Amino acid sequence: MMRRVWVCVMTLLCGACAAQVVPVTSHIQDISLYRQPAGYYAGIGDGFLTPPELTAWLAKNQTGIEDIQRRIAELRDGRRTPGCIGEDKYTCVATLSQKLAVADDYSAKDENIFADTRYDVNGKPVTGSKVSFIGYVPNAASDVKGIPLHYHTTFNLTLNRDGAVSSLEARLPKDPTFARTQEEYDATAVYETVSGVTAKTCPALGRAEVAKWVENTVKPNSKAFSGHVNRGTAKLEISKKTAFCGRTFQFNSVWASRSYNQHRRDVVGGMIVVVE
Repeated sequence: MMRRVWVCVMTLLCGACAAQVVPVTSHIQDISLYRQPAGYYAGIGDGFLTPPELTAWLAKNQTGIEDIQRRIAELRDGRRTPGCIGEDKYTCVATLSQKLAVADDYSAKDENIFADTRYDVNGKPVTGSKVSFIGYVPNAASDVKGIPLHYHTTFNLTLNRDGAVSSLEARLPKDPTFARTQEEYDATAVYETVSGVTAKTCPALGRAEVAKWVENTVKPNSKAFSGHVNRGTAKLEISKKTAFCGRTFQFNSVWASRSYNQHRRDVVGGMIVVVE
């Protein structure tokens, strides 16, 4: 049973100022996303290049990109209500872009924010219900070699038939399971995700409030499991679904440790936050 749970979770692991408005025609070749202010950086993913395909993608989706940037400005100025669950994908992206430097990958043809819907031979859509993108903590620092000290959160949205977001999954850059101090919680980016999806009901939510909720409510109500995988062990910790600021959250943490020989031992895993 443990092996089956592990495969399932690993499948999930593998999907301007306060919020900068980035022109569609910006020269973004030298952008390193983890150094940027909060905002939406269309199509660049986690890369640094601007191949001709990206230029064409930006031109094709200019209207949608400008729509998201307009919503970011309206949210910042209080002219639009924030939201993610139950809202369309543009509003969700614009809301998360108030807290994070967000980018999708133009080359993820079936799951970027503007992906075309493909249909099977019977006319049933086979794409269009999933949207993936990443988000860096604004102005995140890097070390002396330029390597980011805070990695990105990976977001996966599920859309219903009407195009509204029915659920959100966020793979955090660090697992809050191991956090204790406020500084350690800040490094997980759990605050940016939780505050982003609850911005409508809890607009003044603070970092300490989120950290104490995870520490004192989520963790004590989690169950741990362990089992064996090929050449190693796996540990899984799943929290009960917990209501907070009008949303339902579940924190799923999974880790696997594998030994290949006496000189090599790989440990992989992380935490996914599911929001409904």
